Amino acid sequence: MVFDNLEVRHKTFGNGIVISKQSKYITVKFSDTQKIFVYPDVFENFLTLSDGTVSDEIMNDIAVANSQKAEIIRKKQEENLRAMTKGIVIPGKDGALSDPEDELASKTQEQEEI
Repeated sequence: MVFDNLEVRHKTFGNGIVISKQSKYITVKFSDTQKIFVYPDVFENFLTLSDGTVSDEIMNDIAVANSQKAEIIRKKQEENLRAMTKGIVIPGKDGALSDPEDELASKTQEQEEI
């Protein structure tokens, strides 16, 4: 698909023209500003073609990107599960202690076990 000079509409910025697409970024010139967006992600919620549609090619690119993201998440979950079965704590949202008192209680419990 040729993206240069493609007429698009953004939910916030209004009508614009695609001035370039490089790798996973798309640059759109609006009447008073120029913005760079992540492609194809921007077409999921914010950007459409000027007629309000999204082309089949863009939809295919979105599906491929979502599949790649899902695979990364699946691999990360497997890695976390392997680590948990070995007793390794991986810092992050799900495994992190959110309260300093919880952390202190955890350390106290570990010391009691020793």
